[in-house]
Amino acid sequence: MLKSDVIVVCWSSKYLLEMIYECGGPSVRTAINNQIEKKLKNPLTTVKSDGNIKSKRIYFIHWQPESQIDLVKKSLENLISICMERADNDNYKSIAYPAIGCGDYNYPIDIIAQTMVNKVHQEQILHKMSVSFIIQSTKKDIFYHFDKQINLFNQSTSTDSLSKIIQNGLMQIEKGDITKQK
Repeated sequence: MLKSDVIVVCWSSKYLLEMIYECGGPSVRTAINNQIEKKLKNPLTTVKSDGNIKSKRIYFIHWQPESQIDLVKKSLENLISICMERADNDNYKSIAYPAIGCGDYNYPIDIIAQTMVNKVHQEQILHKMSVSFIIQSTKKDIFYHFDKQINLFNQSTSTDSLSKIIQNGLMQIEKGDITKQK
């Protein structure tokens, strides 16, 4: 398992927000509550990790689902750029993303995976950073599509984890819990 300095959570993900509240403990809950009013003004809000969350920081990002898939792709690309640039500016070397848009929104998983993996690959040229995509272990279809996209860069396969060294960093997909990223 690759350790992640930063984990990314969308304000719109009820599942991940509940997990962060549960795993982060009172200090993270208080920090999040203090940031909620600011979330619409700032595209990215950062909170220090605590409790059972192993990363150093949590980046909360405002992401609004769109009705057209081209707009979804552009918004995901923008989200990834914002998070990786901020992590690089904050001198972090690794970041973990969930499969954004693959839950309740019912976007085509193959398009989401392709968009996220390709954008991370582009950003890794600019920012020396290792990137993980953390997929819930029960979401085998989502893992499969991310695995397939990363395999376009790397011809080896794995059942629980896959990584590829790309110029300035590492891109990885693994089955797991994003709150456990160190």
